[in-house]
Amino acid sequence: MDIKSEVKKARKGDNDAFIRLVLSMKTKMYGLAFSILRNNEDCADAIQETILKSYKSLHTLKKPEYFQTWMYRILINECNQLLRNKSKTVAVENLELMAEHGHGDYEAVAVREAVEQLDEPLRLAVNLFYFQDLSMRDVGDVLGIKEGAVKGRLFRARQQLMRILGDSPERMVAHESK
Repeated sequence: MDIKSEVKKARKGDNDAFIRLVLSMKTKMYGLAFSILRNNEDCADAIQETILKSYKSLHTLKKPEYFQTWMYRILINECNQLLRNKSKTVAVENLELMAEHGHGDYEAVAVREAVEQLDEPLRLAVNLFYFQDLSMRDVGDVLGIKEGAVKGRLFRARQQLMRILGDSPERMVAHESK
């Protein structure tokens, strides 16, 4: 799917184009929301608000090619707003949920569990870069930080993941810089 052309169609009132855009991101949006909120119901609320806000403000997106980055930023803001509105964050360890969303093999679950142990700034950087497949530049745009800061967070995250997972290469997150 050509995101740029779909965004242009959606801006002109093509609701089906907007739906296609959202559907193409639904799994990644859920993964990102879950990494922050760790609760199914809260994820659903945050994603619903994200979709509604993005639909209403699609005309404010300056560059259609940044649609995904823009959506992730809205989603992160919604997740953070939900956390602020709650007096406490409920942490839920749910391996069945991970299995349902394509993280069923042992190693993927081990890596996901290790990532969940990271502090939020590191967890978000890892999630956006490794699991959402954004470039370092796009991760920086989403998080509102410079690319060098993204590299630093990813470096620190990899160091912590090595301590958590041990030195076995099959458990390491292997990903070339984009």
